[in-house]
Amino acid sequence: MAIESLLAILLILTVALLFSPIGLGGGILFVPILHYLLKWPIEQAMIGSLSLVWMVSLGSMIAHHSVGEDDPEAAKTGILMYVPAAIIGSLIGYFLLENVSEFSIKILVIILMSFILITSIEKTFRNSTKMKNISVAEKTDSAPQSYRVGCGVGGLSAGVLGIGGGAVMVMLSRSYAGLGSHAAAGNSYSVEVVGVPVALAMHLWTSGMVSSMEDIFPLFQIIVIMSLVAFTAWFGARTAIKHIPEKAVNFAFILIVGTGLSSYLHDFVTTLL
Repeated sequence: MAIESLLAILLILTVALLFSPIGLGGGILFVPILHYLLKWPIEQAMIGSLSLVWMVSLGSMIAHHSVGEDDPEAAKTGILMYVPAAIIGSLIGYFLLENVSEFSIKILVIILMSFILITSIEKTFRNSTKMKNISVAEKTDSAPQSYRVGCGVGGLSAGVLGIGGGAVMVMLSRSYAGLGSHAAAGNSYSVEVVGVPVALAMHLWTSGMVSSMEDIFPLFQIIVIMSLVAFTAWFGARTAIKHIPEKAVNFAFILIVGTGLSSYLHDFVTTLL
């Protein structure tokens, strides 16, 4: 296996570990890893990203659910918004890639991630002394509009950008629905574990790359990597829920989103120059 592939696997597992407590599937870094490090075409990178996001969501969801940091009823509401939006988003993404350019996808990612980063920084510092871990059940009913909008935008992000959309759902859940960081993360994963496979299936269908992963890695390697990602996410989330304070989770969220944004901005500036 080439050194680039080994490095990519190490980075993917690191992302799964770091993202698992904060409600993000890792797509905002999986896409750059696959696209820039392994040189996968952007559409193939989006398919690979969604596959990995699904595994992170599965492992993290199990960890959050085991300690009650989710709400199945609220997740059902989110899924009803996420899934149709993911289907629509996948068709929009296919149109952009076929009729505009892959650069249009990257510009949309930059805009979305900039909004998430700015809003998260503002809300975290403004409310840092007021944050508490309010359960999903307590707050979802009091702010159904923002919660539904967040899940819908998350689904669109998964479809158009291949990034899962967890950053959007967590940011809106924390900022406008009043959820604590762990509760927002747990509910994000509960929605993604059902919705992301829909976006993935749509991308495979529109691209015609049903066997795209097997073209690059043998099936056995795919199974091993996916299993490792799911286990790493479970371990990371389980550990963080017990031992990492809410404030640390908030700052980790900001740092990771900022890191993902920087890779896209670097690509944008390089292309212009």
